[in-house]
Amino acid sequence: MRISTYTPKLTVAEADRCWMTPLEVCDLAVIGDPSKPEVRRFLNNVSDRGFIPFVKSGDAKTSPKLYSCISAVALRCFREITVSGRPYEFAAPIAAHVADLARKIIVEVRELNELDSEVPDWFVVYSSGWKGKVESVRTVRAEKLNPEAFFGSYDHGVFSAGDVIWNVLRHYPDYWARDRIARGLDQPAGRYDGSDSNGKPLDPAHPWNANLPPLERAKRLLEIEEYIAMRDADRAKDDDTS
Repeated sequence: MRISTYTPKLTVAEADRCWMTPLEVCDLAVIGDPSKPEVRRFLNNVSDRGFIPFVKSGDAKTSPKLYSCISAVALRCFREITVSGRPYEFAAPIAAHVADLARKIIVEVRELNELDSEVPDWFVVYSSGWKGKVESVRTVRAEKLNPEAFFGSYDHGVFSAGDVIWNVLRHYPDYWARDRIARGLDQPAGRYDGSDSNGKPLDPAHPWNANLPPLERAKRLLEIEEYIAMRDADRAKDDDTS
């Protein structure tokens, strides 16, 4: 799958590669700062119980864990499902299903922007019996989502998996590009390389920016400079704390 103009095509192998620090995976999953006790405790709980993929960065007991893009997808699922009071064990099969769906989408969908739609798609429907355990989990596309999907269970729910996957994948290039530069695979990006947080290109010469009416173009150029200034400030802050 092509997810950006400044990284290679995303493969399942890359999505499963564990290299991200706790700070990076929590930031990508948008669950909070792992330096805060409640976020660190949440991350450790789902990691130590084997619910999300990770590897240890060394042999020592205190060696930090490293996570993957798929870890971020699963981590956000756990946050969304458990915030209502569901236990980790309830969320586990749902998050695992969404992680597998992300891998399937990476293989079968050609461009990330094919997932970006005003109408959500790629739902995961789950149900549980009277004991409160998840008994079935399946993917349902938007056009086939109907009340019959919920028959035969005491409890059921619908998780908007496509939105979670899209949001993680569209932000992953910023992390991946920095990692590739650090590993010597790519040269540092230029000032206007890449896209902003909405997926819009930063290059003023890109047709999306160059072909705007004069007033809209001036506004867009100001937005670009403001975004780059904030991005550079965030990177400088990360360098100071690393």
